[in-house]
Amino acid sequence: MRSSGGPRVMGWRRAVSADIPALSEFLKADEERRVGFSGRLLRNEARQAFRPASSLRLPAPLRGAVWIYEAGGEGGTASPVGGALLCHPSRLVFPIFPEDAGGDRGLALLAGAFSPASVLGLASNVARYASVFGLVPRASVDYRLMSYPGASGGPEAPPSAPPPGYPGLSLRRAAIADLDDLMPLQEAYEREEVLTPVHSFNRPACRASLARALERQIVFAAWEDGIAVGKAGTNARGFAVDQVGGVYTLPERRGRGVAAALMAPLLAEIGGEGKRPALFVKPGNAPARALYRRLGLEDLDDYRADYFES
Repeated sequence: MRSSGGPRVMGWRRAVSADIPALSEFLKADEERRVGFSGRLLRNEARQAFRPASSLRLPAPLRGAVWIYEAGGEGGTASPVGGALLCHPSRLVFPIFPEDAGGDRGLALLAGAFSPASVLGLASNVARYASVFGLVPRASVDYRLMSYPGASGGPEAPPSAPPPGYPGLSLRRAAIADLDDLMPLQEAYEREEVLTPVHSFNRPACRASLARALERQIVFAAWEDGIAVGKAGTNARGFAVDQVGGVYTLPERRGRGVAAALMAPLLAEIGGEGKRPALFVKPGNAPARALYRRLGLEDLDDYRADYFES
């Protein structure tokens, strides 16, 4: 029987706990494109990066929601999930629209009270969300989504071993004890790669974000003479896909193999857990895209982030 999750309008309704198995299968089906959704709902009680999460948790009703589109299932019969919309408590929206646009108006009626600060996902879905809800972003950033070829796997390790950096460069897995050492690097990364013209740097938020990453994600960092000069890690951990993010080298250390050296243990750890990597990168970042291609990743789709508040 179809789960009761509140009013159903033109195929859309709010997800409830009974929908978690069907929603999980929907997200797993194309997780390279959907790990930003699944990774924000997967939790493990220990919150340790080396203990992968296993089950979805829906947002608390007063703080967020997941809306699902049922592909058929009229008359009380069970139906698969054909689309989903995450309204995260952080005020981030991750939309996955069904091919059929007939229910778009229904979604606008149900979820219109949620005010997003940002919308992230496939470019086509982000643009469709803005159109459905009549929103005009203050800033947009385009990316290319990359992953290993094929939906079911890829190289267990990078096809060719990256160079080890250079003499004096030290690599290791970072931990919460490294928070202070990594803060200057994280600030430089956010100022160069994350902030848009409508955003200002927020040091407490930057520190909190880094602390969460060190506690919940995989982060490798490179040091030289006691100074953190580069980092690479995950920023979303899904069922079978880990999203790589925050890859950054200080400008004065670039061109010396730091990023390549960091990606090697990161991809090895992801693969060692039986998972696949995915990432999104700005189209104009030619050195990064060239590196990822050398590591076996290929362009998959257009990705986009829209921002509605500073």
